[in-house]
Amino acid sequence: MINVLVMSPCTDDDKDFLRSAGSCFSFYFAGKETDKDKLKEEIDKAEIIIGEPEISMIADAPNLKLIQMTMAGTDQYTRAEGFPRHVMLANASGAFGGVISQYVIGAILNIYHKFYLYRDNQKKNLWQDMGVETSLTGRRVLIVGAGNIGSSVARRLSVFDTVTVGIRRKVNEIPPFFSEIHSLAELDSQLPIADAVVCCIPNSDYTYHLFDKSKFMLMKKDAIFVNVGRGSLVVQEDLVDVLKSGHLKGAVLDVTDPEPLPPDSSLWEIENVIITPHISGKSFGHSKEISDSIYHICAENLKNYSAGMPIKNLIDFSKFKK
Repeated sequence: MINVLVMSPCTDDDKDFLRSAGSCFSFYFAGKETDKDKLKEEIDKAEIIIGEPEISMIADAPNLKLIQMTMAGTDQYTRAEGFPRHVMLANASGAFGGVISQYVIGAILNIYHKFYLYRDNQKKNLWQDMGVETSLTGRRVLIVGAGNIGSSVARRLSVFDTVTVGIRRKVNEIPPFFSEIHSLAELDSQLPIADAVVCCIPNSDYTYHLFDKSKFMLMKKDAIFVNVGRGSLVVQEDLVDVLKSGHLKGAVLDVTDPEPLPPDSSLWEIENVIITPHISGKSFGHSKEISDSIYHICAENLKNYSAGMPIKNLIDFSKFKK
């Protein structure tokens, strides 16, 4: 039997679905009531863990072969010391695009239609026309990171007849719903002609502090910046300075650096900034659509593991720098 420890929240239906991956698996479903000693005992027994165990708990796990994460971001393992390199790591990339793309569309429309201002007026019992709004239809949207999430954003944008442009490391064919694809080296030439810039790119050596003051100043004065990737993509102080200077129509940040965003951060004070606490793609307790997608990926990889087939979303540690 292949022992599988599931550390992520599961409904009874989720448990039954995972069990359907094969009779060769023996599952232990940990919960909030599972004490640390019992959890360590199950980690030591497990050949596969579904969830995000602390590195200290798995460093000497004798039987562990695969960790199947329930999130897309892998920083807690790929950018930390001590992860056992003989253990395969797979993420849940592909589960989040649908919901995050809805967040992005809502974020852009929030700024374009000044909903954030009308919400502030509502709190003051103030009936006041806030002036000219902006239409998303026909706008040029630059998506930095044209993977699963970026492609989902492009698909949602298509109903607005936008000119949707993608930035990715390797340019080969143009995916569906994109008008153009450019390399990261061409970012500077694309920023000045974009009406909105949406960042869906994960952490890597080449994305750290990619957006500094020089990048923001390349953007149109009335452009929107949306970040659902990682906070480390942005030099936060530079973004504050640019926004306070009146450059950019607004920014929507679901990710910051650090997280949580400290109460004394200047970002909180800027009127045309919308901040959410890294919830655009949050699954458990937020979105059944995402949690179902996550467990489909988990079940698929359980089947692949038992059949000796390649693991989906397997992480290449060589691409990450500590």
